Amino acid sequence: MAVGSLGSLGIGSGVLTSDTLNKLKEAEMNAHLGLYNSQLETNTSRQKDLAELEAKLLAFQTAVNSLGDASQFNKKKVSPSVSGDSAAASLVVGSLSNLTNMKVIVDQLAQKDVYQSNGFKDKTATVMGSLGIEGVDGKTSFTITQDGKDYKIDIDESTTVSQLAEKINAATGGKVEAKIVNTGDRDNPYRLVVQSTETGTKNNISFSGDEDLLNAMGWGLDKDSISAGGLYGFRPTGAGDTDKDKITGTIGSLEDKKQEKLLNQGEKTSLTFVIKNGERYDRFTIDINDQTTYESLAEDLKKQTNGKVELDLKTGGFRATNGGQLSVFDGGYATDAEGNIDQANYARDEKATSLLSSKFGITLDTSTPQGYNVASNNENHIQKGMDAIFSVDGVKMTRPTNTITDIAPDVTLELKQKGEITFNVSQDTEALAQSLESLATAYNDLMINLNAATKYDPDAGTKGNFVGVSEIYNIKSEINNILLQTITVDGTVTVGDSESSEGIEVSSKVSLSLADYGLTLNDGVLSFDSGKFNSKFNEDPELAEKFFVGSNGFEDIDLAGDRVSNLGSENIEFKEGSFTITYNDTTIDLSKTPNGDPFVLTGADDIEKAKNLVDHINSFGLEGLEASFEIINQGNQNQQIQFKIKGTSGSNLEIQGDNEFLKKFGLSSRTLYSVYKEETGTFGMLKNTMGEIMSSEGSFGGYKESLTKESKNLNETIESTKASIESRYDTMWSRWAAYDGIIAKLNNQASVIANMINAANNQNS
Repeated sequence: MAVGSLGSLGIGSGVLTSDTLNKLKEAEMNAHLGLYNSQLETNTSRQKDLAELEAKLLAFQTAVNSLGDASQFNKKKVSPSVSGDSAAASLVVGSLSNLTNMKVIVDQLAQKDVYQSNGFKDKTATVMGSLGIEGVDGKTSFTITQDGKDYKIDIDESTTVSQLAEKINAATGGKVEAKIVNTGDRDNPYRLVVQSTETGTKNNISFSGDEDLLNAMGWGLDKDSISAGGLYGFRPTGAGDTDKDKITGTIGSLEDKKQEKLLNQGEKTSLTFVIKNGERYDRFTIDINDQTTYESLAEDLKKQTNGKVELDLKTGGFRATNGGQLSVFDGGYATDAEGNIDQANYARDEKATSLLSSKFGITLDTSTPQGYNVASNNENHIQKGMDAIFSVDGVKMTRPTNTITDIAPDVTLELKQKGEITFNVSQDTEALAQSLESLATAYNDLMINLNAATKYDPDAGTKGNFVGVSEIYNIKSEINNILLQTITVDGTVTVGDSESSEGIEVSSKVSLSLADYGLTLNDGVLSFDSGKFNSKFNEDPELAEKFFVGSNGFEDIDLAGDRVSNLGSENIEFKEGSFTITYNDTTIDLSKTPNGDPFVLTGADDIEKAKNLVDHINSFGLEGLEASFEIINQGNQNQQIQFKIKGTSGSNLEIQGDNEFLKKFGLSSRTLYSVYKEETGTFGMLKNTMGEIMSSEGSFGGYKESLTKESKNLNETIESTKASIESRYDTMWSRWAAYDGIIAKLNNQASVIANMINAANNQNS
């Protein structure tokens, strides 16, 4: 019951009124809730200021995190000699690349293979009706061949021009794209355009099937020209389905004709052998000239096919040694108009046909469909598929695409047009400098906020919201302690005999601070000198990365043997197991060469023997392992050799063998273990510190959470206190109402008695 809800309270007594009760309740509310409300007001003010401080801390943390990320130190800047639309190529270099420069000459861009059909009057008309093709039983078909795969396109009397495009797209699974275009021609405006989806000669399109249909479409075949992806070869006439791995003629044994030449003087031709294994086709073109004999052809076949095809002189036949189906094509690579070899196409040659017939007794069944090209002068072949032809630093290259990603690790070259361009690649220090500038700005903004929040001015009588709050006050010192510290990192120093000496670089611990890189703290203000940073950074970028971010990984293994001499002038034989090296889980036995031949250490003197042994170890090509030697006191009587083995890939190094034999080289059986080492740089430390500060268990994050809990508790306490007081005064009102009723009743009784007395007195008088 709300106090004051009934205005009659006090009528009976004239004392126990609602106004009195409300004043009592208000006084008690103020007495009990004043402290809580004051604490809540302080809490709310602090949370508001804390939100502003958090924004500054997060901005600073973001700047710190970027500088504590190793990828910042691996960003590359590419400077092309030509830019804009006239550039022949563009280059993107990632953080993993060590590329410093590249010269590119673009001779030819990769492009798609594109055909158009003859015109159609109506795209909704039927193909067969428009072209006057009858087919067989009202049906016909043709085959598109691309990259060794055949796609048969079936057409019937109901197939429209538009539906033909859809059939091609569906059959090829998107490898070939077909579409109808409106050329605007008055009579026959619609043409079917068929093109390879991807660039490169391997995606070139060729045809076979109903030649009447293909002629009517405008794709008449040149059956002497076959696309590389559509060359399947021919089997001999009447060969049947047996012995498909063999091609045997009627000549018989060639044993007594080994040295017989296959062509007349001045003639040359080629034979191309095709082996089919499942869906795979291997093609080998063998060139034959007027010096080629049966025996030399057999040798060339074995060599150029890696033994996959052989000519058996005893039987006079050819055989696929891997069991695949063997076919032969009477010709070789085509040549372009300038006489250059065109490896994207094959051309039949009458000389090859004649050679197979006259020298081997082989007649080919040429009815087997191939992926035939159209005639070279066919205007409907509107763009010929081509590979990109370009050179990188003088090395000629071809690729099926204009986007090249495999010329170097983490490098993407985009060819744009014919021309020449040079790229210089350097460390991108601009991004780092901007990050350091952002750090200084974020730091100064943060400190202005921190100083104001923790400042006490006794003269003005003002203080910040966080005066005396150690969790906030200590943030400044935690950050500054790291920014001002000097740390040592593994680096190199140059040692020389004099100022004029070039000196040598030796490993050493190097002490560095942020001031060395242009970041200085004066009077509480952080400033950045980009010139000083660039100068120091460019001295040793790797050292800078270690200082800023840190480093981790396995330490290199450096094995230095004892100094030895008198290896002797005689050869040293290595017995099996007498000297082995295990590295990267690979064991090499130095008694053998990499190709398995016995190894003998030769040399006229110690130096020559040392060089030969080092070359022998390195010839195995174990990744990350390098052998070397040092000559001590060269030229003196006490000249000695010291063998060294260095491992840089994080693997353990194990030397095993006959200790007496190993002792000749200053070595012994032993295992050196690679040790993992992790060092944290300045911003790596600061990154970790900021993470701890901002976490829920850190100073800032923990304090923020405590304020939230305090606010919740205060609000709950205020509400419970209000409810308690309200409840007590509701009870009090009820009691007062009862008291007031009793008093009113007594007053009424007293009034009646008084009236009776007065009436009696009036009668007596």
